[in-house]
Amino acid sequence: MNAGMTIAGAVVSVAILIINVRSWWKGNRELKAAVPFGGGLITGAAWTTCVGGILGWFATQAVEASNKVGDKAVSAVTGAKGGGGLAQGSVGALTYPGACAVLVAAVIGVIVWKAAGKTDKKRMIGGVFAGATLCATAGFAQLMQWVPDLYNAMGDAGVAVLNGTVTL
Repeated sequence: MNAGMTIAGAVVSVAILIINVRSWWKGNRELKAAVPFGGGLITGAAWTTCVGGILGWFATQAVEASNKVGDKAVSAVTGAKGGGGLAQGSVGALTYPGACAVLVAAVIGVIVWKAAGKTDKKRMIGGVFAGATLCATAGFAQLMQWVPDLYNAMGDAGVAVLNGTVTL
């Protein structure tokens, strides 16, 4: 991913994160209520590893959109202009089997999306957006370094099953 996150852009993404965590916290704090946003967050983080593909393009566009909205919002609300960029981050890289696992997860995500209600769809979008944008920062990317490892392991396991070297 090539786009760098600005401070103002990160404010937009952190606001989305806070809004979703707050709604979960004020609710029953059930795990199932956190899944749409949390799953979206992991999905967005995974998309940042898809350099050169459509999912990676989306992640880059999300960062650029967040930066533009954040710059306008900070300027309009506070009058401050010209905020700086943040240290750029990367969650890591996918192996080919890991990339295949991301694609399978994207297909499953579309199926889940179609079955979800309006509120869960909003949470899923917010999670994908926050995951894709916040992983452009060094600190959040460091927190999410386990994501490509997870997809790589799932891809390797899938290859092993298909090759018959592992039985279920």
